[in-house]
Amino acid sequence: MFNESVQYLKDSDDAVTKVLVGGLLVIFSFLIIPAIVLEGYMIRVLREVSEGDTEAPMFDEWTELFVDGLKALVITFIYLLVPTVIAFVFIGGGAALANNSTFVGGFVAVVGSVLTFLAGIAVWYTLPAALVRFAEKNTMGSAFEYESYLPILRDRDYATGWLIALAVVVVAGVVVSAIAAVPIVGWVVGAFVAFYAHVMVAFIYGTAYAEADEHRLREGPEVEEGRPAV
Repeated sequence: MFNESVQYLKDSDDAVTKVLVGGLLVIFSFLIIPAIVLEGYMIRVLREVSEGDTEAPMFDEWTELFVDGLKALVITFIYLLVPTVIAFVFIGGGAALANNSTFVGGFVAVVGSVLTFLAGIAVWYTLPAALVRFAEKNTMGSAFEYESYLPILRDRDYATGWLIALAVVVVAGVVVSAIAAVPIVGWVVGAFVAFYAHVMVAFIYGTAYAEADEHRLREGPEVEEGRPAV
């Protein structure tokens, strides 16, 4: 899965053009609209990879990219509300209780921190599947149909793909940070590397989802018990 993700963009038609456009979108992402379009492109990658297409998509139909990207950001925002609310209630509540009891306030804050961390991991694990589901069905509501992709979340291949994607994110973050340490030139080069890594991650998520979904369709309801993630 990792090797295929490296080759996915490199071996596609007009790869240089795609990397050039993607890198420029990263560079100008502070203008917001390029960042939304970039997110829309990742949704297109998720959609096409999950459907078995091995060719990286072109940057075209810009309005569609923008709309898909905007919807994806809204979905992401809603998912992130869960750990945010937990953090606000427990950590904020702990800070308030600390005025009356340092022990109680500290305990509540620590519990809140743990719950926030666990909720954050759960969201991070679930969100890629939700975005692929949205990409496939093209409706925002499908991203919240948890019962439809719960077997996928429990599938071993999805869990493996998620871990591989996590490793790519970590390594790419280190590489981009090192490159960006070089003023001007490093920032520009880092943007193109970041785009390439972003596409790799989207490819891995889409592939992992597709493989898990194939198991679900082939094995039926038994996939929940027959192919656990752990």
